[in-house]
Amino acid sequence: MNRKINSILCSLLILFSTFGWTSCDKSSNIEPLSLHQIENNTIKLYYGSKGGATIIGGDGIYSFSCKSSLLKVEMTQSNYISFEPLGVGNATITIKDSSGDSYILNVTVTYKSENIIISKLDATVVGNNMTADNQKELKEKMLATIPVKVGGGYKFVYTEGEKLDETKGIVFIYPDKYGYNGIEGTFKRVMVKHADGSYPYITFTLHYNDVNRTFIFMEYQEPIVKSSQYRTFQFAEDLKEQYKTAYPNIEQVYTSQVIGSLTVE
Repeated sequence: MNRKINSILCSLLILFSTFGWTSCDKSSNIEPLSLHQIENNTIKLYYGSKGGATIIGGDGIYSFSCKSSLLKVEMTQSNYISFEPLGVGNATITIKDSSGDSYILNVTVTYKSENIIISKLDATVVGNNMTADNQKELKEKMLATIPVKVGGGYKFVYTEGEKLDETKGIVFIYPDKYGYNGIEGTFKRVMVKHADGSYPYITFTLHYNDVNRTFIFMEYQEPIVKSSQYRTFQFAEDLKEQYKTAYPNIEQVYTSQVIGSLTVE
């Protein structure tokens, strides 16, 4: 009888031990709470845009809290959280699961900016009835109107966000060398839309020192080197209205500021 009881106790002991080990193994296999493809608990967002991240790990039952007025935060799916910046600055979001595990996300919201450095200046004059001397003279005048030299450039700060059709912001014009002795102004960017819904080009209208300048952002065709591998872009300024009285035979006249580099931060 005692031997039978001992056998039953041993069986129960083995059963409970196995269950215990299984439970521990199952618990230890749960990944820590985190966000997919977010490194160092930090994310950078641009004002006027939206973002989001997939929650991974934890027990799968998620909630969040955010006390900052800079962000609109929503759980759009059971494991996806979306962010919409309402201002610029820093904020934190705390994500939790039902077990109490938590993850703190540090959010930095800034204005998007584009940094453009000019690598070449050019001028185009088209007029079949113009003399060669007149064309040369006009080109020299046109080149003198360009507000920056080679190595200078522009910094566009999108204070209204980078909207599709039209947006505004602050521009810094660097006449001699990018990053030095900047002239501050404002700009309006418009994406010109055709009837078929396409956007063939973009205009940037700059206002600074009580003047307005409109540059067309478009592809630049090198007059000699032709390559389908690389595309070069420019700021083109149409100057026909400015010079048509002095040069009545002009058909097309515009300057080109060829963009050597364009970076976003």
